[in-house]
Amino acid sequence: MKLPFYRVGGVAPGANAYAIPIVVGSLVLSPLLTDRAFAQAGGESASWKIREEVIVVGTRDQGYTASEAEVIKGGVPLIEWPQSVQVLNRTLLEEQNLQSLTAALRNVSGVVASHEQESILVNPFVRGQEAEVLLDGLVSYGDTAVIDPASMIAFERVEVAKGPTSTQYGGGVGAPTGGLINLVTKTPEADPAYYFGVRGGSFDTRAVEMDVNQPLSDGVAVRLAAEWFASDDMVDEVDVERVTLNPSLFAVLGERTDFTFRGFYSNVEQLEYTGIPAQVVGLPGVDVTQFSGATNAPDTEIENLSLHATLRHAFSDRLTGQVQARYFENSFDEFSSFPFLSAFPLDGTEVPIIRGQLPVDTEEYTLDAQLEYQLSGAGNVEHSLLLGLTWDATDYAAGSGFDFNPIGILDYAAGSNDLDFGAIPPINAVSENEYRTLAVYLQDYISIGEHWRILLSGRLTEYGLDEVEGGTGADETYTELDPRLGVTYRVNESISLFAGYATGSRMVPFFTGVDSRAPEPEQSESWEAGVKFATGRWSGTVAAFRLDRENIPQTDLTDPNFGSIQNGEQRSEGVEFDLVWEPNENLSLLANAAYIESENRTDIVSFGTVFAKGNQLARIPDTSGRLAARYRFLGGALDGLGLGLGMTYADEAPLTDANLFYSDDYVVFDLQADYTVGPWVFRLNVVNLLDEDYVMPYQYLLQEVVRPGQERSAFFTVGVNL
Repeated sequence: MKLPFYRVGGVAPGANAYAIPIVVGSLVLSPLLTDRAFAQAGGESASWKIREEVIVVGTRDQGYTASEAEVIKGGVPLIEWPQSVQVLNRTLLEEQNLQSLTAALRNVSGVVASHEQESILVNPFVRGQEAEVLLDGLVSYGDTAVIDPASMIAFERVEVAKGPTSTQYGGGVGAPTGGLINLVTKTPEADPAYYFGVRGGSFDTRAVEMDVNQPLSDGVAVRLAAEWFASDDMVDEVDVERVTLNPSLFAVLGERTDFTFRGFYSNVEQLEYTGIPAQVVGLPGVDVTQFSGATNAPDTEIENLSLHATLRHAFSDRLTGQVQARYFENSFDEFSSFPFLSAFPLDGTEVPIIRGQLPVDTEEYTLDAQLEYQLSGAGNVEHSLLLGLTWDATDYAAGSGFDFNPIGILDYAAGSNDLDFGAIPPINAVSENEYRTLAVYLQDYISIGEHWRILLSGRLTEYGLDEVEGGTGADETYTELDPRLGVTYRVNESISLFAGYATGSRMVPFFTGVDSRAPEPEQSESWEAGVKFATGRWSGTVAAFRLDRENIPQTDLTDPNFGSIQNGEQRSEGVEFDLVWEPNENLSLLANAAYIESENRTDIVSFGTVFAKGNQLARIPDTSGRLAARYRFLGGALDGLGLGLGMTYADEAPLTDANLFYSDDYVVFDLQADYTVGPWVFRLNVVNLLDEDYVMPYQYLLQEVVRPGQERSAFFTVGVNL
């Protein structure tokens, strides 16, 4: 039987998306298909969303290719969007058996991920600048990257938007100035599905995971993705235990209205690892896997809770609306013992060890509302207008307590230590800040004929900062206007040329101004241009970019209280490409590479260390890249078998902006194999296949420390789909 195909109302002009209505009881399942997906798969690649009427919905892309991203508001196809946006879909995440965001992000060019052990106050980098992690399109409080889930069980996709995105996103201390990483959670689907799995392997890894999807009635379904994980580490004595829970609900509320609820909860407990000083690496008798402190320190605990509701309504085939509301809270209690090299320098392989604690509580309320209207102009001009409003209120309270009386001397050549953490040091500094954001954004995406697409957008933001305790005592309000301009020329259905300009702004957290001066918002400016292609076999982006940041706070040693001044400027520029080649259903080949020149643009002095003008930015390698191949056996005696091989490369990178010490360059191979038979799936994942020995950048209090790269290790998963 042939199914009717018809144009979907509410899709951005030029998207050429179609719906296949499939009736199940009183429900209509309406997948949205791009021309390419429709031509290749006849509709089978689409992910089903529960609908009673035709409303814009998402796609499940075939192979590793993605045609759209939720991070692009307005439903514009990736090939027409004037910005480099990379998507790691569920197929890629599953076939590479990726268990962490850190591992997933190596598949995107120009991204330096934070390590799972760096889960507090360390953000990932995109194009050489700090990026922020979003959860389903909403920013969590900035500069506390504790939202990194360290588990991928609950996520459908990972989306990386490069460059400032301030015109559409903001909250907490503001909008991302360097880029953003959007985690898209799984949501309920129309058909029941039940997955259960167990995992084990190196470092005494143990994990239990589940993903259960259950329709409750016509138009209502629920889903729960969850994981319990525990493991040791190649670093002596380090261990981690975490729990992740992601419940969700989808409900049809009327002919043109639906409601989605997403919950996210995570709890992580781990012995805090603070790195090993770069100065001792390679010295006789030094084992880089030795723990740098007291092994009996209390575990650091991180807890996240997010409650996210989305209400969508189609007023007509041209006017749609959406309201998102979220409550987010985070708390962490960090306990650590570590060398503080600026106060207690190394003596050969020996160094005094001090201890400290850092408790933090954050509570955030976010509301984002938007209207999208499709307007036909004169001649062959069409407009997709987007009007949005964002309100955010964030309360941040932190304390810190450091005991500078050493608990003992650690000898890195001794092979072990008997340091005792002792009593937890008292809190000696308190900070309490209130951040408020109120912003309105407007976007006009203009389609002119078959070839030209123009993006005009801007965001007017009022930032509020009230330093209730600590800091400068500021009670300030700032107003920032961030414009954005983009142009895309569709050469044909498969190739687009694009160029874009954008600015970004955000507040500055953790600021102690000289002479009690209040902070000013950080600023960023970005230019990029490139080409995008999406043929039947090839897809990808090649881009050149320049990204500048200014008003970066730095410590002023001329101030007796070590206050902050905002004279920091940074620049990163370079070229990058991301490529997927899929000649048939059996083979997927992913390749990416980036060349980034990054530098400080001003001389900076911080805690006695000179960050000279022209110095390379911390952690950012000049060159990096990855190749990953996947072959699927379809039919025959090996039907159900899949094999994957990857290679990741990174050049050496400075550990801090001082450029005193560098990490190793490295080439690391990874291997995946899986076999599906009936409802059962068996997965093998090998990391660092050739057992490459290297150290990588690590951050703890901006010190010159490293972490050993993961040694060869293997993990095995057994799962069943019921």
